[in-house]
Amino acid sequence: MQNQRYNVFNQIHKGLRGMLYDTATRLQQTDFSQSEAGETVDQLNQVLLFFDEHAEHEDRFILPHIRKHNAQLIDELEKDHEIDHRLTQTLFDHIQEWKTTTSEHQLEAIGQRIHFGFSEFIAFNLYHMNKEENVLIYLLWKHYTDDEIRQMEHEIIQAISPQTLMAESRWMMRSINDKEVIEWLSSVKQGAPVAVFDAFLQMAKEELPSERLTKVHAALELA
Repeated sequence: MQNQRYNVFNQIHKGLRGMLYDTATRLQQTDFSQSEAGETVDQLNQVLLFFDEHAEHEDRFILPHIRKHNAQLIDELEKDHEIDHRLTQTLFDHIQEWKTTTSEHQLEAIGQRIHFGFSEFIAFNLYHMNKEENVLIYLLWKHYTDDEIRQMEHEIIQAISPQTLMAESRWMMRSINDKEVIEWLSSVKQGAPVAVFDAFLQMAKEELPSERLTKVHAALELA
């Protein structure tokens, strides 16, 4: 049986999808005429920033490696990122308008525009991430070793601030399955300082249900 190749997109994309699903639910439950809506708007703003930075890092550290092998695909993905940026900017504009409006009727109307705009943002990004994992990943596997792909990922990680990295890691912890959690924490345990492993282990304790955490702890004792 052929060994499973390294999917550089799997974990971060699951974290990003988790952000989308959670934020979409919060938007649907939010009354934008009330001050409590500020927490939902803040989460939306943070998600948009995460996605914008993620696209920028792919443009810098992943796509150039494939351009010489399939320039047409890279042009298409870069245009996707431009569309995504426009959708993001529209939502930023709605957020700013909501923050500067006092009319209850207008706040509700803006909230509806935010909801519809984010639905479009979700649909586009789910489609785009699927394209990367169903097309782009196979070109990476064809032309690069797993070690070379992990080096691309390492360059991305180095470009992310520690605060953002931990926030994204928390979303990934919430969004991946037990096997992926175990493999991730085992890798951290083997390759990172004890303090870093302890921080991720604490994150798992905070994010995983008790039955899942028990399974993870049992596997880590054998790792």
